[in-house]
Amino acid sequence: MAQADNPRLVAVVGTNEAFVISLRDAAGNLVTHLDGGTYDIAVSDRAVAHNFHLQGPGVEMSTPIGDKQETTWTVTFGDGRYTYVCDAHSSQMRGYFLAGNVPPTTTAAAVGPKKTISLKPKPALPGPATIVVNDRSKTDNFHLSGPGVNRKTGVKTRGRATWNVTFAPGVYTYRSDKTKKLRGSFTVKFP
Repeated sequence: MAQADNPRLVAVVGTNEAFVISLRDAAGNLVTHLDGGTYDIAVSDRAVAHNFHLQGPGVEMSTPIGDKQETTWTVTFGDGRYTYVCDAHSSQMRGYFLAGNVPPTTTAAAVGPKKTISLKPKPALPGPATIVVNDRSKTDNFHLSGPGVNRKTGVKTRGRATWNVTFAPGVYTYRSDKTKKLRGSFTVKFP
C-alpha cells in the first residue's frame, strides 16, 4: 500500500499499444537520478503486448505481459543502477537511472609507446565513468567516441589525461587518428 508522504513517480508503458516506456517524476521529467529512499510508483501498463519490469539492487518487480494494469508499487532504492524494460521488447523498450551515490567506474586507457592501444576494463553498463588515459606515443593519440562521448588526446602530445564521461547504451570505439590499425570497440548495454 502506498504511503502519502513518499515521493511519487509515474511509470508508463505501451500507450495505445505503442513501443514506449518511461519513468517520470511528479513534474513529468524523465528520471535519470534519484536520491536513495522509498518512492511510490504509479505504474500504468496500457498494453496487452507489453509489461513494465523494474530491476536493480534489491528490486525486482514487474507487471504481467498479457494484461493491462494500473497499480502502485512502494519501492526502496539504495545506491546503484536500475533498469526498466518491456520483457517482450527489451531491445527497443528500455531505460535506466541511477539512485543514491553511484561511484563512476574507472577504466585505464593507453596508447604507445609502440604501436599499441588498450582500454581495460571495457565499460559494460550505462552511467558515469572515469577514463584515465596514459598517452606514451609521440605519433599516435587515444580517441574515444560513441553516443554522447567524443574525447581525444593530441597526436604529438604525451602525458596523462583524466576524463569524466557518462556512457549511454551503444557501441563505442577507441582508436588512434594517425594509425588506422590501432583500434578497438566495446558495447555498453543494460544488464
